[in-house]
Amino acid sequence: MSNSSNMDLLNRVLDKIAEVANEAYYDFSRWVHRLDDMEKLFFMIVFILILFMLILVRAGRRKVSPAPGRSFVSSVVLVMLFSFAAGWMMDSRFEMQEVLNFF
Repeated sequence: MSNSSNMDLLNRVLDKIAEVANEAYYDFSRWVHRLDDMEKLFFMIVFILILFMLILVRAGRRKVSPAPGRSFVSSVVLVMLFSFAAGWMMDSRFEMQEVLNFF
């Protein structure tokens, strides 16, 4: 049995994972960039609905019940904030890709 402190294999694997992740990000960003505004809006609406459903399912399984209506109101507020930010990004004069690259 050979004990070695050589990390070449691990570094090569991590480099390959980073390369594949960068390619996937590049492909995804090109795909999103080619979508028109209506398709982007449709995908945002689907994402909001999925987020809303996940929040409501989690709130329904909570052991300790909060104040009446609190979980529903907080879910609606969260979804409305996300919708506002998404609409703001869609209506801004900046290109959406530049906004995403800012973060």
